[in-house]
Amino acid sequence: MVKVIRLSLFLIAISLFLTGCSNSKEDITLDINKNENLIDTNNINQIISNDIYSKESEEQELINIIESVEKNKPTMSDEERYDLRTDIFFNLNQEQVLKFGDCYTALNQVIFDDRYKELFDKANNRWDAYDNNDLYGIVNTIRYISNSVKNQAFKNDLNRIEELCSYGLEYRDIIALIDARRIMRDIQYHIFEVPYFKEGDAIVEINEEDYSIYYGASEVLEGDRYKTIGIYRYK
Repeated sequence: MVKVIRLSLFLIAISLFLTGCSNSKEDITLDINKNENLIDTNNINQIISNDIYSKESEEQELINIIESVEKNKPTMSDEERYDLRTDIFFNLNQEQVLKFGDCYTALNQVIFDDRYKELFDKANNRWDAYDNNDLYGIVNTIRYISNSVKNQAFKNDLNRIEELCSYGLEYRDIIALIDARRIMRDIQYHIFEVPYFKEGDAIVEINEEDYSIYYGASEVLEGDRYKTIGIYRYK
């Protein structure tokens, strides 16, 4: 089968898929803390409200962290990520890949440019809009995709995205949404659209600047070395 790499998920999906879905799901517990000591999520909303977002200086510190992007590269080689993509796509269907792209685009619009800064204010009316549309249905869509995934590290990433979006919406925590978006961007550009071509592939032009951004936030790419602004773990 000729594998065609496209920067559009639609074209990727058309060229690389042979199989449909199989179902599996594992429970995940999410702990979040800005420090090394993990805390009970039942108390986190009050702690965040009193300890971070109410303090302008600490809010600025978070903004500095969010906007400082090091020019890092994935630990895995381009060819390794090319093969990883093939393995991941084997258990997904075209619709699921396209829906992942839709979720990334929707979450990107929440965060994009300086829009995230408005959402440090938990009373901002954009939070009301996200409540009404259930954050564009991202949680349910990511869960649907995860059900077919066999690669455990990738499943962990999807489950983490699901939990971060659910938590971020419930507690109006923009940091959780930013971390979810970082995981999705790493997957989108550095696995789904990895700029690597094998014999028989259609070679397309790429924007090198898109690939200069890498957060190292994905477990499937970095294993237990993945990095997020908050600290998350499975129990």
